[in-house]
Amino acid sequence: MPETTAPIDWLRSAGAQGDVIDGLARLTTWRAVYDECPRGDWLLAIAERLGVEHVALVRAAIACARVADVDDDAGAVLDAAARWADGHGGAGDVAAATRALEQAASRAVDPAREAAGRAALAVGLGVEDRGVLPAAPAAAAESVMVASIDCGLELAMRWAHDRCAAAVRSAVPWSVFAGCVERAGGQA
Repeated sequence: MPETTAPIDWLRSAGAQGDVIDGLARLTTWRAVYDECPRGDWLLAIAERLGVEHVALVRAAIACARVADVDDDAGAVLDAAARWADGHGGAGDVAAATRALEQAASRAVDPAREAAGRAALAVGLGVEDRGVLPAAPAAAAESVMVASIDCGLELAMRWAHDRCAAAVRSAVPWSVFAGCVERAGGQA
């Protein structure tokens, strides 16, 4: 990819979905994409495709999943993944907590808790498969939206997406993101 590849051109060539391209088309620099991307799932997916370190992606997905009101089973997955990311736990611990959450999810009756559980599942599964991690912010935002349906769905959705994008920026600093952009052949 030429060094002058604009973010939108890179997104198109990377196979980004139409809503991502439409939503980010006005952003002409990578720094603007990083600073102004309105959705955590988009930003985390971009970071993953750029090759940001797996542990940083897991930390970002954990922070996004915690935007939702997680129950004890989902919290156990997030806690196990956080220990794994900090080097204090094994992938087997995350897998065991993930399996327990999958079993509990089959009994979920509340749509908000089910979506929060899917956010935590994305984190748990993302320890082994980093490509799953961008599902965490979207599921967390869905959980908040469903829980807030009577209070203004669109406002809750924007709030949740904004919180998830901030969580990604917190776990993946600009310096890391920019380094991955440069390695991918873009101009940060």
